[in-house]
Amino acid sequence: MSSKLYVLHHSKPEKIPGLAPAAWRLSRVGVMLAIPIAEASFWSTVNAIYHCPALAAMQTAQIVAGRWQMPIRQVADLGRLPMQELTRGLLGQRAGSGNLHFDKDYTAAQERIVRCVHRLAQQNVGYSFAIVSHRRTIAALYSHLLGRQITREECRSLRMPDLSVVDLETWQVIDGFLCNK
Repeated sequence: MSSKLYVLHHSKPEKIPGLAPAAWRLSRVGVMLAIPIAEASFWSTVNAIYHCPALAAMQTAQIVAGRWQMPIRQVADLGRLPMQELTRGLLGQRAGSGNLHFDKDYTAAQERIVRCVHRLAQQNVGYSFAIVSHRRTIAALYSHLLGRQITREECRSLRMPDLSVVDLETWQVIDGFLCNK
């Protein structure tokens, strides 16, 4: 059985006006939505779970890690892309084009995220592991994995929470969101 990367989009936060999104905690609904994912039996094969610094991602990871008694670690490089990079990169459509526009700031952020995931894979050779992060970070990673620019609609299709699986031998998306089965 090959090792897998489980990519989890954090659960639904409680949006608090005036508070930075990274400080939003999970809503009651978000906690309830995360529990069924945390109960899935595949987690017994996961070596560790890594999350971005955002509170909702950390709390989502804690729900899973607490159920399965697995190590949990915060990784800054899994953090969200700054709004400027998002505006000019991930969701900035070219006029008349269905493709996302990537500029050098976005490309640098994407490379940071991809390097981080590869570093985590090297630290977990022979083991499955999970990451929990934001839609923008996941979209940047998946644009790299899929070898194409994902569309705005694909990015927005990620639910809160949502799960996808990547085979670590082939780096192919094999299940869940953005899988081409």
